[in-house]
Amino acid sequence: MYRKTNWGWGSGDENVIYSDSATTSPMATDSSFIAYTDNNIEFSIEARLSPGNVPTFGASPTSRSVTDDTAVGTLIATVTATDADTLDTLTTQWTATNPAGSSAVFNYDTVTGALTTTNQLPVGTTQLTFTSTDNCGNTDTHVYSLTVTNYPPVFQNLPDTTSISEDIAVETQLKVLTVTDASLADTVTCSINNIDPTTTDLYLRYASGTADYAVYLRADNDLDYDTQRQYVITIDCTDTKVTVHETYTVYILRNQQPTITNLPAGSNSIEIAGSTTPIGTKIFTVTSTDPENDQLHYNMTCIPACPFKIYDSGAILVDSSLSGLTSTAYDLFVYVYDGSTLVGPRSLTVKISDINTALNITNLPSGIVVPENSAPSTTLYTLEKTDVNSLDTHTWTYSISSGGSVYFAVDSSGNVKTTSTPIDYEIITPKIFYVTAYVSDGQASASGTLTIDVSNVNEPPSFSKTTYSVTGNEGVAGVTIGTPAFAVTDPERDTTTYSLDCAEFTLNPISGVLTFTSDYDVDAGLATTVSCGVTVSDGSLTDTATLVVNINNINDKTPTFFRSTYSFYVTHDSTVGTVIADIPATDGDIGTFGEITYSIDQTSTGGTFFRMNSDGGLYVASDLSTFSAGASKDIIITATDGGDLTTTTTVTIVIPGVPTTTVSTTTDRYMTFFEDTRNVAWFVVCMSVLLGLFILISFIIVRYGDFSWMKRLCDELARQCRGKRRSKIRREPIKMSYVEPARVRTPATKITWEAWRTSDNRFY
Repeated sequence: MYRKTNWGWGSGDENVIYSDSATTSPMATDSSFIAYTDNNIEFSIEARLSPGNVPTFGASPTSRSVTDDTAVGTLIATVTATDADTLDTLTTQWTATNPAGSSAVFNYDTVTGALTTTNQLPVGTTQLTFTSTDNCGNTDTHVYSLTVTNYPPVFQNLPDTTSISEDIAVETQLKVLTVTDASLADTVTCSINNIDPTTTDLYLRYASGTADYAVYLRADNDLDYDTQRQYVITIDCTDTKVTVHETYTVYILRNQQPTITNLPAGSNSIEIAGSTTPIGTKIFTVTSTDPENDQLHYNMTCIPACPFKIYDSGAILVDSSLSGLTSTAYDLFVYVYDGSTLVGPRSLTVKISDINTALNITNLPSGIVVPENSAPSTTLYTLEKTDVNSLDTHTWTYSISSGGSVYFAVDSSGNVKTTSTPIDYEIITPKIFYVTAYVSDGQASASGTLTIDVSNVNEPPSFSKTTYSVTGNEGVAGVTIGTPAFAVTDPERDTTTYSLDCAEFTLNPISGVLTFTSDYDVDAGLATTVSCGVTVSDGSLTDTATLVVNINNINDKTPTFFRSTYSFYVTHDSTVGTVIADIPATDGDIGTFGEITYSIDQTSTGGTFFRMNSDGGLYVASDLSTFSAGASKDIIITATDGGDLTTTTTVTIVIPGVPTTTVSTTTDRYMTFFEDTRNVAWFVVCMSVLLGLFILISFIIVRYGDFSWMKRLCDELARQCRGKRRSKIRREPIKMSYVEPARVRTPATKITWEAWRTSDNRFY
């Protein structure tokens, strides 16, 4: 810094002042500042710069896996960079690969380093690359991998089957689907992919009041047992990423028509008094039966128009006043209908012998819902009446549709109550009852109908016994042992399945058929009785019982001889009882089935000369002296086990041509090769063939071979032999004359010998 002398007063000099220790500005009064008196002083300033540090992401995470239902705004990771140069300002940029992309799915806060979601995450692996740059352009890169997984939809209650009657005419819910998806953000939609055969009577929609899909039967459908007895529905469910498939089978049952039981064909009649029969009086009840226990409906026509009405309970009631009537008889024609078949008419003639003013029930008709297991004597509904004649005494009576009187009653005050009989939804049929209430003043009466709908309460399935048993035969894997007679009751008649805790057996969860999981052989030491735990489930509630599996040891092994044929040498003078050979059969069965007996078919011998003992020993049973020397007899030995399985072997008995002189007490040996005449026969044939081949080969060699070398060898040997003989003769005391035979040689330069090959019949 510099300033003018005396702060600029009275002088124009400018003096530089400096200080090594001042803490205040040069203009401040500080004695540490010293003024230079020299002119033109130069000062230098040195700045030392380091290369700087590179930013780094340090311990930032590198990967993570999440599901595709991760909520928007979720913190995925915190990725931050730091720089040892504290004065540097870091700039961080980032990019992302597919499938997630970048800003449409993520938000990155460059200040805090927080990476959060801004949208639903797509399935797959996304690579996010972060780059941090400092003031000097130094950079560092960090790669973060995010894997997003999806859970596909799952059918919890398919495949499944349902049986329905062909006469159902109203829209009916057949099956509510239970489909789950572990990815909570996924929305699962279902549709019918195919129906085999094609039909529009079955369709899929949401079950009423729920978000679950259900299979429905359309009202006024065309189901016909004789045309088509089953439909297989293929249902698809998707979360827009994965589509799964499952089947649901609907079986069609034939409808059987109802029968009116108390109105036989022909004429039927009753008689009533008109003056004492008020409105609501039941004059007759038609009874009917239906094999499928269908809800029955009655209707009726009259000739002439009559004051009577028939209800679905079958009760025929007086429907209007009988006073003032002119007809003395009415012909009623009754029909019963089960929803599919109309049966009738059956006739009933009502004769009226003589007739007051009616009162009124004000709160009928009406309907109530009663849950099963309701407490006895509970008041369900109170009937109300009006009568202009207030001094009349009123009497309440009632009738209930088929079976209802066991569970409900109307007391003398008009209260509809439960009886002492427990109400079990699964047992009572039908589930809806019609209570027809009547009130009378002694002269006139009124009636009305109260509909009682019994509702269901869930209950667990149960076995009727604690222990069941099934018996079958041992066998290989997959063979059916039997079907245990499980008696299971489920109050709601839910579909139940079975399971077993024994690894040796497999229990069909639907049919209950028991099969072997693997080969099961009692002969190998496996147990004949096995106790297993069996569980029945309706999908949520269970019950258990014991299943005792009894496995029969069957005769599944056939006796076996070591060989299919045997040959033995037996002299014709062998004594009775002589053991020829031990040829026992073996059987893999244990117990009685493994016990073997033997029999012999010796028809070829013309008698009973041989027998088998229980140990498989073949012995002489009678004198063999009648057999000629060299005879050969074939006998067939049959081994039979305790279960009548058999096997056979052929034994050839040969009587040798030259009898032995020593009686053998033990001839338990096999015959030699040439003691079997059959062996001799084929051996002779083979030798004949070999001899023919030898002759043929010899002819070919002699006919086409070159044997000149043999001629030269023979000549040389002959010459040497002649020389030796001459030498020996000269050494003998007796002189012998020797004349060398004349030899004829051809002028050829090569001596040849070509036997049988000369063309001009000449020999050399």
